[in-house]
Amino acid sequence: MAPSENKIDAIGSSSAAVDNRPRPLPRREHWLVAFVLLAASTVGFWLFARGFLLTRMVLPDHTLSSTLPFADEPPPSAGVSSEAGTSNSYSTWYPAKFDRAIVLIVDALRVDFATWSEELDLRFGNNSRSLKTKETDSHPTDAELAREHSERLMPYHNRLSTIHQLNERYPEQTMLYRFRADPPTTTLQRLKGLTTGQLPTFIDAGSNFAGSAIEEDNWLQSLRRARIGDHNSTELPSGGGDRASSVQRNLVFLGDDTWMSLFPEELSDTCAAETNNTSDRAAGGKAWARSRPFPSLNVWDIDTVDDGVLARLPLFLLPSEAEERTMSDQRAAEIRSRREEWRGLVRQKDMLQHPDLLTADSKMASTRVDLSQLHRDWNVLIAHCLGVDHCGHRYGPDHPAIGAKLAQMNKAIEYTVDAIDNSQKPTVLFVLGDHGMDPKGDHGGDSPREVDAALWMYSNKKWNTKKGAERSARVVEQSAAVLENSAHGLFIDQEIRSGWWLNTHLSDDYRQASGKLLVEPPRMRSIPQIDFVPTVSLALGLPIPFNNLGVAIPEMFASDEDVHGEWGLLRALRLNSAQTMRYLTTYMARSRNHGFSDDAVRAWKDMLERADTSYRELSDLVAQSPRTRRQLHIEVFEEKVAAEYHAFLRLVLGTLWQMWAQFDAVLIILGLCIMALVLTALVLIYAYTRHSSLQVIVGNTWRGCLAGGAASTVIFRALFSVPFVKDSATQASIVDMSVAGCVIGIVLAFCVQIACVKSHILLLNIPLKTLAVNVFNLHTLINGSACVAGIMHSLAFTSNSFTFSEDSIVHYLLQSLLFTAAASGASAYISAGSSQEKQRGSGKRVLACALAIMVLNRFSLYSTVCREEQLLGGCKPTFYGPPSASISSVPLSIANLSMVWLVPYVILRFLRQSHSHRAMIANVWIGIGMRVSMGMAAVYWVLDSIDGNLSTGSGSLPYPSSGAPADGLDEPSDWSEVRIVLARMAVGIAVGGGLSAWIASPFCLDIAITEAPKDVLASETSKKKSANARLQPPRQAAVILGFGNAFGAAYLAFVTVIFCILYTFQQPMGGIMLSALFIKLLLCAELFDALSDALASEESTAQALVPAQVAVMALLAYQGYFATGHQFTLVSIQWSTAFVGIRDMHLYICGTLVFLNTFGSFVLTALSVPLAMLWNESLGTPLLRLAPDTYFARVTGAGALYAAYNLLVTMGAAAFAAWFRRHLMVWKVFAPRFMFAAPVFMVNIVVVLCIAIGAATARVLTQGLAIGNSQARVAQKIQSRS
Repeated sequence: MAPSENKIDAIGSSSAAVDNRPRPLPRREHWLVAFVLLAASTVGFWLFARGFLLTRMVLPDHTLSSTLPFADEPPPSAGVSSEAGTSNSYSTWYPAKFDRAIVLIVDALRVDFATWSEELDLRFGNNSRSLKTKETDSHPTDAELAREHSERLMPYHNRLSTIHQLNERYPEQTMLYRFRADPPTTTLQRLKGLTTGQLPTFIDAGSNFAGSAIEEDNWLQSLRRARIGDHNSTELPSGGGDRASSVQRNLVFLGDDTWMSLFPEELSDTCAAETNNTSDRAAGGKAWARSRPFPSLNVWDIDTVDDGVLARLPLFLLPSEAEERTMSDQRAAEIRSRREEWRGLVRQKDMLQHPDLLTADSKMASTRVDLSQLHRDWNVLIAHCLGVDHCGHRYGPDHPAIGAKLAQMNKAIEYTVDAIDNSQKPTVLFVLGDHGMDPKGDHGGDSPREVDAALWMYSNKKWNTKKGAERSARVVEQSAAVLENSAHGLFIDQEIRSGWWLNTHLSDDYRQASGKLLVEPPRMRSIPQIDFVPTVSLALGLPIPFNNLGVAIPEMFASDEDVHGEWGLLRALRLNSAQTMRYLTTYMARSRNHGFSDDAVRAWKDMLERADTSYRELSDLVAQSPRTRRQLHIEVFEEKVAAEYHAFLRLVLGTLWQMWAQFDAVLIILGLCIMALVLTALVLIYAYTRHSSLQVIVGNTWRGCLAGGAASTVIFRALFSVPFVKDSATQASIVDMSVAGCVIGIVLAFCVQIACVKSHILLLNIPLKTLAVNVFNLHTLINGSACVAGIMHSLAFTSNSFTFSEDSIVHYLLQSLLFTAAASGASAYISAGSSQEKQRGSGKRVLACALAIMVLNRFSLYSTVCREEQLLGGCKPTFYGPPSASISSVPLSIANLSMVWLVPYVILRFLRQSHSHRAMIANVWIGIGMRVSMGMAAVYWVLDSIDGNLSTGSGSLPYPSSGAPADGLDEPSDWSEVRIVLARMAVGIAVGGGLSAWIASPFCLDIAITEAPKDVLASETSKKKSANARLQPPRQAAVILGFGNAFGAAYLAFVTVIFCILYTFQQPMGGIMLSALFIKLLLCAELFDALSDALASEESTAQALVPAQVAVMALLAYQGYFATGHQFTLVSIQWSTAFVGIRDMHLYICGTLVFLNTFGSFVLTALSVPLAMLWNESLGTPLLRLAPDTYFARVTGAGALYAAYNLLVTMGAAAFAAWFRRHLMVWKVFAPRFMFAAPVFMVNIVVVLCIAIGAATARVLTQGLAIGNSQARVAQKIQSRS
């Protein structure tokens, strides 16, 4: 109904008795249908995910140092001497090269952060030029960027001068590598790879914030077995424990608390147990452990974790004060000076007052382990710093904070190396990054800058001699040649096959517009990240973890001339290869369908047999001429054999990296079938609710559904016993089959019964004559276009290039549908005669609304976040302003302030058409409260932008290449507490004010007493004169303001409350685009209301356009998702919004905030589906008053059809991900798209059916029914005023 036709009643002074009892709505039936559909969808996604996503079987086996992986070689004596071993060498695998190891993880240490460029040093020098920022230019051109790069040094380059100086000074003790991580590049998954040596499973990507303890074998468990001496282990041979059990291994951990979730037992602190004498570790001189984890997920906190680590490292690296008393005065003074330098690195000085750092009564010491023992007796020290990573998330890599934080890490490395050099024990230092970061400072995906981390190794003993380096280089080159010539036709990625890489990240940052490079890319060694596992294991004298797929780093062992009678590198690679083959053999024996191709297995065996044969020939040659062991031709032969073992290991890793996935065809098919059935049920619910109620649906189908579920469960359980099905189901169990059978039976019975009701299969009571008349009309054209758009959207995943460009596809489909609607409105306007003013006016409204939405859609394209693949096509990210920024620019935040006035103004303009704006809730909440809530949120983001862009100083801020960070750099701003208060008040006003007001009185109604119209006066006068000649005619009339759009305005007030909450957690550009989406949704409701009036005047017309309406709204939701700064990739998730309005990390609260930010557009659009149905519906709607159950069912049907559109898209993503499961891009493109599609659908169906319809719409309709006869209420109002 057009807003100009709002209901106006003139009532005299008399009143009539009216029944004001509310009519009940079928809420119970609605919730039952919603629950069944939600549960069935969940089961479908669960089954498909279990069958499709990579689920590597974790083997529980563990390796022991007393048991070699060789089948035909007895273990050598523990007392065998070796050039590589230390004085306490004990291992039967490989004698320990070092007594101590320090693993310093600088989170997000990208390889070019650690690389030193002499060209940059010559061009810029340490202090020749400071970084210049361009805060005022949000969209620099290519030429400007190239000029800027040519004029300045990037803040993250040439900062780790200590690494460069030591590489130059001690080449036989150091080595820098490109440390290539496997995606997903999230910290938890990288820590799993760095400790187990295994490839990640794709499903791990979603568990970065809820890690569970690692059960599979890893080098920390090996260290623990060596420390504790688990003599009761069932894996130990009878007659004695692990020989390593007698050796104490003391462990220290400091930093990221993610480690504690993965290794709660291995890293458990023993201090309290030692004091209380309640731990086995505390008794009998057993090993001790110290752990100090710090919260890791607050990416806005740059210093807490690093300061906690740096404040405690001196306890273990420097002698205690008690030890100082036994030293010379000069040495004691040096130690005190170094301790003060360590303290100077701590930026939060209150950290230095922690009880752990007290000299007299340190909480680190116990009655059994004093501070001197903490310094002397530790064996492995793990320190995980997060400042660089958090700087990237908070500011992006181009920000000055990165330079300052890297300078702090540089000094920490320098002081650590100094402590190692002053130690008498052979100690190795590993400085590594778990992943890199992209140009915005984020990570999680597989772009080159995300996977390319750095590894630097240093020791106080020579481990990489010139001869060893030359021999290891020849082995790597020969291995690549072997793979090139003997890979048995298997594709081995160049990144795995080659051991060398050009550091193009360094050179690309200084590329001029002409293409000229100011810096040549340096060539450096490249290794996969999992190679760290066998390297650190053998270097510490530990066995290689059972599930490891990494390769021992050649340089670490190539300088060991004699280890158990053979070349050290050859010994390490033989152990490595034998353990890998043992793992593969065990895996294939225990998995019915392991997924390894016959060609791959044959290639592995052939390659290993070739290496073993060569080794036997070498052994025979050495046995015949023992004295020629070191002759040149023997060394060449050793290098050839070592290269073959190295090639075997790389072949295994390369093939598994490409093809390792256990797909369960049975579960995939079952999941897709359930999705298809739920999709059918949703469409049928919409079709049936056009003519009947939910009570009829539920009443006619529930018995059949129960019977169908029971029968199908029995059938599916029987099918599982069929050999073909059982063999194909690699992951499925009898429980999976039973659940799938039950769900399929229930949903299938539901669909069949609805389709066959009253013997009108699929026609749903629509007479054939009526159907034939309506096939060829504008309704069919519009709805048909909507169906085509939905199908095309679901087919967008038939190609990876289409998937990359989904945002462009969505825009094209949306504009096409709106053009169709506009053309239909224009047609109605032209075809309407001069006497049909209503249809002509409606046609104008259609054109105006459609054009307005199309213009706003075009405006939304100015907000972009580009996928990695889109960057190659020229995509320019604009969401944050500058292309490489990860925090919004100040002008963009100020522009967001305009939404505070614009959005409430537009809403009130829409309400003005029906005079709903004069109601109390409209004036107080929308006119005042909504503006205050949005204003506080907008001011929050203005202060946040100022803090992020200006708090670290101006563009002239110098970058020290060494030394402690500048004083005051990146200190918390004075308004940090103000921002927290603003965010909380913004949400509090929306919930406490807006929602409370809506619950108390949702309807935007008011009463106006005016002079009665002349026609009403004449009619009333004639009636009352005939009844009573003395009765005076009424002189006044009561007008119900807002009567014509009562339900729409009432529901709109609820949506505004949720909008304010969502707006608070959107970054500035996201807030602008979410506001634009809200306005578009209002225009969409007005558009289809006008289109219904323009095409016909029957009540059924509005229902006939529901398919087109929900298709447009669904496409608006997807476009809003892209416009608010998101893509269907992990990297685009805006983790920083997890801390809007809170100080500390709270997992569930932070997760909720990120959820509201990520899925805000879908939540807002799903809430607006009932708004479109209720828009311009008056209190006098006949269908609502006569058959409220049928009216409510129509709203439910519209929500079901909206969910159906999203399920169609989700099903398309799932189906094509399964179809392309062997595609090269499956884990990069297709699988992530499904992983996002499933939660998007779940959000939509929960919000639209449960919150929007089941709660909000039901309340609005119930209160509308409770109002009763409006004439009686107006009469009572007049009487009260007379």
